[in-house]
Amino acid sequence: MAKKEVATDLWVHDLLKEAEIELEAQGSTIKEIDEALKTASKRGTGKVGFPEYVGVVKDFLLVIEDKASSQNHIKRNNDKLISLETKDVTDYAVNGAYFLCEAFFTKYKL
Repeated sequence: MAKKEVATDLWVHDLLKEAEIELEAQGSTIKEIDEALKTASKRGTGKVGFPEYVGVVKDFLLVIEDKASSQNHIKRNNDKLISLETKDVTDYAVNGAYFLCEAFFTKYKL
């Protein structure tokens, strides 16, 4: 599965390049994003979180998590909200991206 996800990473990279959107892979040189990621492990360990791509475009924080299969796009809980259960955060793209964004906004109380 990891090799298939790398193919998705490269496809997303090509789409970002075509759209002229500059994001960083696997971390950030933006101080605030880097600080938030230092304890944003999706497994809940308090270690570093590594989104596939992250950055700021205009006033927007963009966090991209991708998975090899569209079946791993999003997992909702019983209330139809994005599940933040650890397994769902690690296994589903939208859940992981949401978790990482929440870590940033919680750290900076935004």
